Amino acid sequence: MTVTTKRSLIALLLSLVLVVSLFTVGVSATDELTEVTTGSVEESSATEAVDENDSASETASEADGSEEEAASEKETEKETEKETETDGSAALIEQQNQKKKTLIINFAIIGVIILIAVILCIKFREKLGGFLRSVKSELKKIVWASKESTRKSFLIVIVVAVSIAILLGLMDLAFSTGINGLASLFK
Repeated sequence: MTVTTKRSLIALLLSLVLVVSLFTVGVSATDELTEVTTGSVEESSATEAVDENDSASETASEADGSEEEAASEKETEKETEKETETDGSAALIEQQNQKKKTLIINFAIIGVIILIAVILCIKFREKLGGFLRSVKSELKKIVWASKESTRKSFLIVIVVAVSIAILLGLMDLAFSTGINGLASLFK
């Protein structure tokens, strides 16, 4: 095996390792997302249970001896809250699953792009090297402006920009005053 073939294989293996690590990061991010959303669902359920107990005791004390009405109201409230809780947690779980899918797809796309870039760099190494050498030689031919010339140009641009901003502001003020004056004449 030649040195360039060995280098190409090493670059390909490193890119594969990078892709696998991106998948691992994506999976761990989705697991953390699951833990966070599950914790918030449990906290909201506990809060709703405490609120349910408080409202049930208030309803029972306000019932003025009519325990049957209080019991039926309490059961109705419990059923409504359970339905709401079930719908809310189902929507939250669906949203969480959608976020997981999106994260995994994003990491997969990034991994594939990196892999394709590495393969293309390996395949077109000589052409890419020639291109980069020609870019470097062209960059050396650039004549950069002096500090003094850059400073003068900068000041000219700032003065012109501020002048135009002031002119536009004055024109806007004049037109808005004129339009308001005309509007007040026709009222």
